[in-house]
Amino acid sequence: MKCPVDDTHLESREYEAGIGVDGCPVCGGVWLDPGELELIQETGKRDYTEALQRMPDLGYRAFELAQQKQGRVLRCPTCDAEMEKREYARCSQVMIDACPHCHGVWLERGELESLEVFYERARLDAVELRREFLAGLKVGFR
Repeated sequence: MKCPVDDTHLESREYEAGIGVDGCPVCGGVWLDPGELELIQETGKRDYTEALQRMPDLGYRAFELAQQKQGRVLRCPTCDAEMEKREYARCSQVMIDACPHCHGVWLERGELESLEVFYERARLDAVELRREFLAGLKVGFR
């Protein structure tokens, strides 16, 4: 498989917990086959405590990233289809290139880690909301 950015041969490597990814040794991008990103999110092997503490308000970041990727057309390294540019998840602030046919995802250097931080933040926010909700129920039953 070739890198959609610089046409370098992608190298297979283990990312974490036995999950293999295909990475570009030149640009640092990573190709994830369908389901691999979800597996990485489920493992939670990496500690992003420090990244969460210094995570800035990212309100403008998605717009900036979209502007940077505008006009650039990447081809899927698996099926050669033109990939779509979009924000990975609402409010993730990470713009990805996704294949509409084989459903793989191309992440540029640092985007996989940014998505892991996003999911960890969402998980912690959900825990906090649940705790606040349950505390509110206790007050209501007194």
